[in-house]
Amino acid sequence: MIGASMNLTDTEVAAAAALAGAEVVRARYGRLHSRIDKGAGDFATDADLAAEEAILDVIRAARPGDAVHGEEGGRQGVADAEREWLVDPLCGTLNYATGSQLVAVNVVLRNGPAAVADPFSGEVFLADGETARVRSGVLGEERPLAPTADTRLVDVNLDPPSRAPLASGPSTCSPTPGSSRTSARASSPRRWRWPGSRQAGGPPTSRTAAI
Repeated sequence: MIGASMNLTDTEVAAAAALAGAEVVRARYGRLHSRIDKGAGDFATDADLAAEEAILDVIRAARPGDAVHGEEGGRQGVADAEREWLVDPLCGTLNYATGSQLVAVNVVLRNGPAAVADPFSGEVFLADGETARVRSGVLGEERPLAPTADTRLVDVNLDPPSRAPLASGPSTCSPTPGSSRTSARASSPRRWRWPGSRQAGGPPTSRTAAI
């Protein structure tokens, strides 16, 4: 039990908390969720709230003297705490509510290490300000991550879901002008242009990319 060990590093606490939230998100995937309006078109679901509570349970057990600021519950814990954990229990609530698995669970110690968990691949991405790595598999195998100028674009959302379907396809984006191509099919009436393509028009209203 994480609560029985106060010797975990902050990185391990972040990883354990993110994975706890990811387990909740994965377990509740595909259900009919209650909607909690937050204003300005934003909303949360019962999965957001449950995942945040699971994350907070881990942090409170391992770091009882720290404060926690969750996206759903706000700041909690010791009022004058010098250390504060920031939590986004379900990054991609709209995606999740519509059945997409393009979501993540984010936990970070302010000015400290961070963990981002993928609920569906089982991966957790870790960074401590000096190194970055990804941990995966039952045995927790790790491999280092290195910065790159290339990004693989896996999905593009040209309009809000209520206005247009999703256009998706693999693409490799490079900082070199004219070198980017895509196989995505656009079903939106908006005109748009990919870098280096011959399709003219304005920019897409939104896009979702994974590195």
